[in-house]
Amino acid sequence: MWCQWEVVVQKFTVFLSGLLLLFLLPDWTESVEDTVDINTLARIIDFFEKNYKRVDTDGHPRQYATAINVPKDQCQQNFNLNTFLTQENAVDVKNAITDETNALYQGSELIAAGTRKVVISKKKQYNMHSESLLLNPADNSPMSKLLNKRKEDSCSVFYTFESPCVDTCLDATGSHNIIDGLKKWKEHDGIKAFVFKDFWKFDIKKDLQTAFKQIAAHVPLFRCVSENECYACNGEGNTPIDAHCLPPKEI
Repeated sequence: MWCQWEVVVQKFTVFLSGLLLLFLLPDWTESVEDTVDINTLARIIDFFEKNYKRVDTDGHPRQYATAINVPKDQCQQNFNLNTFLTQENAVDVKNAITDETNALYQGSELIAAGTRKVVISKKKQYNMHSESLLLNPADNSPMSKLLNKRKEDSCSVFYTFESPCVDTCLDATGSHNIIDGLKKWKEHDGIKAFVFKDFWKFDIKKDLQTAFKQIAAHVPLFRCVSENECYACNGEGNTPIDAHCLPPKEI
């Protein structure tokens, strides 16, 4: 009699476990689907490079950054180039970010920035970096305003041509750091991707493993180097930054 009762209890336990899984499965499936498609991400970054990239008259590329907030299907496998960022004019974007007195474009689904020249005196001036222009001040930045335009079923991608610099953008104690802006972005629902292509030339020998983990702690980090080559950098928690997202080690 006791054995029969034990069998009944075991079957009931299995039934409850299956029922719980049935209730949890839709949420789990949604979380798996709500990630950027890596091949689509490569196409998006290639679109940025072809339409907004800053290039000197001698052909030398210059730093710029851009961000989008679009319907989430634009970041998945059914990406359609014909309906992508149709409200933005590429010439207007490039003209705006090339003007170093402002260096900022704010559109319907896209924002972009070059580098802004800030003159303190005749002998002292500096360039405000494009990432900082888009992500600061965190509560009222161009990025926060862009995210507020579409709060549901969205995909937000932030792309910077050169990786955020260690001494300014990723210095948590500095006045121009982007960390607070990333924290604010983390609160936004939907697909997210922070992407870079090249390494900031003055940071090649610095500890980018530690620096980049500051980004990955808040939003997924990627490196895209061509129209068909992107890498997930990882770096969340105790996971190291993937080698594809770090400068090659010196031999």
